[in-house]
Amino acid sequence: MTEIPASGPAWKLDWLTPARCRIILACLLGLGFLAHLNYLINDCPLDLSGDEAHYWDWSRQLDLSYYSKGPLVAYIIRASCAVFGDVMWAVRFPALVLGVGTSLLTYWLTRKLFGSQRLALGAVLLTHVVPMFIAGSVMMTIDPPFYFCWAAATCCAVLAIRDGKKWAWMLMGIAIGIGFLAKYAAFLWLVGLGVLFIVDRDSRRWIKTPWPWMAIVIALLFTTPVIMWNARHGWVSARHVGKQTGTSGEASFTLSHLGEFVGGQFGAMGPPLFILMIVAVWYAWRNARRGEGEHPWQQKFLLAMGLPFFTLVLLTSLRAKVQVNWPAPAYFTLIILTAYFLGIALHRRDLWKRWRGVFWAQVVLGLVAMPLAHNFDWLYPVFAKFQRGDKEFQARKVDPTARLRGWRDLGAAIDAQLATLRPDAIVMCQDYMTAGATAFYVSGHPKTYYAGSYPKDPRARARFSQYDMWPDRRLDQPALLGRDAVYVGWMSEDAKQAFDSIEPLPPLQIRRRGVLVREFELWRCTGFKGMTPQMTGHY
Repeated sequence: MTEIPASGPAWKLDWLTPARCRIILACLLGLGFLAHLNYLINDCPLDLSGDEAHYWDWSRQLDLSYYSKGPLVAYIIRASCAVFGDVMWAVRFPALVLGVGTSLLTYWLTRKLFGSQRLALGAVLLTHVVPMFIAGSVMMTIDPPFYFCWAAATCCAVLAIRDGKKWAWMLMGIAIGIGFLAKYAAFLWLVGLGVLFIVDRDSRRWIKTPWPWMAIVIALLFTTPVIMWNARHGWVSARHVGKQTGTSGEASFTLSHLGEFVGGQFGAMGPPLFILMIVAVWYAWRNARRGEGEHPWQQKFLLAMGLPFFTLVLLTSLRAKVQVNWPAPAYFTLIILTAYFLGIALHRRDLWKRWRGVFWAQVVLGLVAMPLAHNFDWLYPVFAKFQRGDKEFQARKVDPTARLRGWRDLGAAIDAQLATLRPDAIVMCQDYMTAGATAFYVSGHPKTYYAGSYPKDPRARARFSQYDMWPDRRLDQPALLGRDAVYVGWMSEDAKQAFDSIEPLPPLQIRRRGVLVREFELWRCTGFKGMTPQMTGHY
């Protein structure tokens, strides 16, 4: 046999025609959507997360905005539940639709930039082996609409800047504005656009035209409902964002969160893919500086629309604790850039040999993560066997989905306790996410109450939430006086004194396959005497 030269292609992909790429894409997205829908409808082991239930509770009281986020997630969930009912799969149904939409945008943008349907399919496939995206594929939080809008704005930027489509500037502004209504960080997309204008002379010419400025004005119009709501509520959203990002003046420089952030990204993306992404960024950066390689503008564009946002989040980690999902929008273009680098490697056998092990490690990791993200509990007995000492193994130490388990059991336990109290008994929780979850899983979807922000001692006081904004959820309402309650969570001294009597109940232990997943504290209380809201607290 004739030896293939080191510089020759590593794979033969002639069979993968554009038509076959589109067929594979349609099958992947269509079958994936139906499989996930079936998973949610038929005995899904994962309950709504605290965030999902909290946003569902928002959707029952639609408003211009809310304490920590804009109103988009609440309206999307309410639209779905209005059609399908207030059931778990209906809350999550929009996430499936938005996931398909984002994959289509990934495919379109990759093909548009590089003219290759194979590469476009590869970019979509690469996103499907990312642990963070696998785990979040069925969860309806603010991230699916935010990520979709970020992707849509990026696609519009290509049409506007490269093709000169003036209407695309208008759509860009709309996408940014709608994204803002999901998550305020949507306006940081403009930082990437600004970086592109700085580093690319041809793109910079658009600054002298009215179109980018019109896009910004359109985007700013979407801030109106959020500003109006905050003006009536003491600008609590600004205080919350300042606290979360370390810009409120209370945070200080620290390196402790930086390592946690970087380690979290390795885990969320998968160490092999994160390494490949770093290499791809370096490769594109080097080409951009030297003016080498094919598709120079495309690589520059993908870098500009992803790397600045990731850098901003990284810098934020020097002052505040950063959630693992915060840099996710940056990965929209950086994953495409990584797919492009892998495509280059596949055409150079020597380069492919260097990185193929890392690539296949990510594929294996993704294939393993898929079933685990949908049901981790089959591994519980395995981990339990390696538990040392007499202390019982707790699944939450190894299972990232543990917080999505037990809410149905908690709802049933509360139902049983409410039956022993007077008919007008209420549900009160120390944690605002628990308040949302119990509102969803207790029979009849009752209004629940949050007590975490009420203690007089600041050290015992939890952060404010939307429950502190709603007049009908305040704990100083005369209508609540004298009523009994089931209390969930740690009980502060203020909460204990707010009732005529309290009775601690046996801890509710949530077990799967005989392994302890999580535990809830429950209290049966009688004669509520009211609690006074505090004027200051944690935002």
